[in-house]
Amino acid sequence: MTASTETTAAMAAVDDAAVGDPRPGRRWDVLVGVLAAVTVVGLATLAQWRGTLFFYVGDMYEQFAPLWHVFGSQLRSGQWVAMDPAAWMGGNYAAEALNGIWNPVNLANFVLVSYFDNLSLAAFVVATEMLAILAIGVYLLARTYGAHRGPSFLIAVAIPVSGLTLWYEAAGWPAGLAAFTWFVHFWWSARRFALGRLPMIVPFAFGFLAMTAGNPYAPLGLVVVLAALGIELILRRDVGRLLLLTLMGACVGAVALMVFLPLLGASEVTTRQSLAAIANDTFLVPDLGDLAAGSSPTYLPSISNWGGERLEAVPSTYFAWFVLPLLPWIRWASIGRRNSGWLGVSVVIGFYLAASLAPSNLWLFRWPFRLVEYLYLGIGVVFAVALSAGLAEDRLRHRTWGTVAIVVGGFYLSWAGRPDLALVHLGGLVLVGAAVGACIVIGRRRGVTAVVTIGVLGIAATLVLQTSSFPSPAQPLPSSTPEPESPPNGGAPAFLVESVRAGATSYRGVTLQLADRTTVTTEDSRAGRLLFGNVARLAWPQTMTSYTGMGFDALADALCMDYRGAVCADAFPRLFAPASDAVDAPLVDVLGVSTLVLQRTLLPEQTAGPPAAGWRIADADDARVVWTRTSPSVTGAGPATWSSSGVSVIVSGTSPGLERARVDAISPGTVVFSRLAWPGYSATLDGVGVPVREGPAGLLTVDVPSGSGELDVRYDAPGLQVGRTAALVAAVLVVLVSVATSVRRRVRSRRGVR
Repeated sequence: MTASTETTAAMAAVDDAAVGDPRPGRRWDVLVGVLAAVTVVGLATLAQWRGTLFFYVGDMYEQFAPLWHVFGSQLRSGQWVAMDPAAWMGGNYAAEALNGIWNPVNLANFVLVSYFDNLSLAAFVVATEMLAILAIGVYLLARTYGAHRGPSFLIAVAIPVSGLTLWYEAAGWPAGLAAFTWFVHFWWSARRFALGRLPMIVPFAFGFLAMTAGNPYAPLGLVVVLAALGIELILRRDVGRLLLLTLMGACVGAVALMVFLPLLGASEVTTRQSLAAIANDTFLVPDLGDLAAGSSPTYLPSISNWGGERLEAVPSTYFAWFVLPLLPWIRWASIGRRNSGWLGVSVVIGFYLAASLAPSNLWLFRWPFRLVEYLYLGIGVVFAVALSAGLAEDRLRHRTWGTVAIVVGGFYLSWAGRPDLALVHLGGLVLVGAAVGACIVIGRRRGVTAVVTIGVLGIAATLVLQTSSFPSPAQPLPSSTPEPESPPNGGAPAFLVESVRAGATSYRGVTLQLADRTTVTTEDSRAGRLLFGNVARLAWPQTMTSYTGMGFDALADALCMDYRGAVCADAFPRLFAPASDAVDAPLVDVLGVSTLVLQRTLLPEQTAGPPAAGWRIADADDARVVWTRTSPSVTGAGPATWSSSGVSVIVSGTSPGLERARVDAISPGTVVFSRLAWPGYSATLDGVGVPVREGPAGLLTVDVPSGSGELDVRYDAPGLQVGRTAALVAAVLVVLVSVATSVRRRVRSRRGVR
């Protein structure tokens, strides 16, 4: 064998020892990995049991869970679209990469959520599922770098309930949680593949799941891991395995085209373009002090966040109570012997340390706070490897004072940040101090197993302390956000789809809500009277009030509408004014709106008097007045709503991706449709292309010549077909390489060649 082959074989041997080879040991890894997942499920249930809507806040409440229910209902009825004009700014699902509509696990969860009436419970189930899968991935990753089962189990339980992962990702940013989860599994499987112990199809599958999660931090993480593993292979001089790793990475990268090309193709009409910058407004930018207090369960970082707050309300940069205090007792010399890939892990840790302290905006990557969990993962792997050698036995006094300094220092930083919570911080000090003392005293006598046992019990105890002291989960929304109330018995609160829909029984056709969020009450939201974001889509499928991560500049400007569908009071007069100089009809008519929901506090004059001509009052209560047309001319989003003088239009067919109409034009003119002019639309008149452009409020506008003919307007997401083809070719290539490698290995094995 060549030197490089011998080196690779040696590294693989270390790896095999870590992950349980020879084969009989793999059963224990399966059992311990499952046990880690079950333990994390129990901890997540503990957070849910606290009765604080822990997993149903922020984007989970207004964006994800309601849309999952909509998607799942569509899938169950045999419908699936990448573009839904009825959802307006939030309906370009292919471009809204964060929805993860190409991810097979997401699709299964969409269907699952659609069976729930209680969306807060559905959110808990999905978040807990991902946390459990994350725990298994962390366990396998630590094992493949040489950690023993016990320390691997400990860090696998700790990472899913660390600050950012639990209090932000699981609670309100499920796309980020999914991205992080599949990233961990990709890292583990990619390293096993780099060592020749897994076929290419396994890391490709996890890379596919990470890419299709739709979160840009997943592709970033995959690149970092591939670079780290590539450096390892270069140092081993294993050119053949490096080429295979590069090929696998390129195939995973091809999947990104399917996910992100539609987003880039739509960016010219959205607010996304303005976000691409290098700047620092200090929003969600942690500092070294926040990381230094990572083992203090009551530390609240001084980070600029929503509503102009300068202090966090939850322990968002918390890591694990035992990591920093036990550092003085680690046998650091053992890492080199146990961790065959220490350089690769160091590359990952170094990158994410720098990235976590980066400016708030680096192109489309915002808020470096989101990267802290990736940093903690790398550190956790190294810690698990080092702890596998047991606690040190020498220099007891120096190590003890080092631990005391770390624990007391963490307490001081916690108190200095929020001195008004002195008793809470004191409770954290006592808890961590007692647990660390038990680890050191009992662990030195009973070994690592005792340390792991105490560590897991301490994790549960700190979670109880945190959820008792900081009952409101991190929510990227103003404090006035309407949230379902917790029941008086302290159990899991409910947010029922049936109750939300009860407030929309009078709605007809395209619905537009004119409301802001400052005076909306919890009861208004639960009863479906005033809804924002995708919660409104639960009540009525054809609503202009939907959540969007991109926006649509022209419509947002026309109605002063934000990304959750809230508007200003000036939206009302704009609706009843001519749509533009060229389109003399009122904007409300050109939009095709058949139902107007008017908030009383935003529009007191309009809601106190009679409705406008052509409208009637269909419903009214203390929060709103509902107007519907006396004779609606358009029953849904999509069809033509206006045509210029001398042009008549008769709709002959409508669907999310196609509008078909008979056009008779005495002279050249214009047809306006009740759908937004996203890039990707094209039109033909009797098979001949005609111009498509953006009209008033961003509505799709087609210029037609004189004469008669069949007008077809079609939508194809920019780059989606290219992306699908690239992903398919990549998948086929990976399968072929995996099969060829397997066959070659069997042939060599029969010949006795290693």
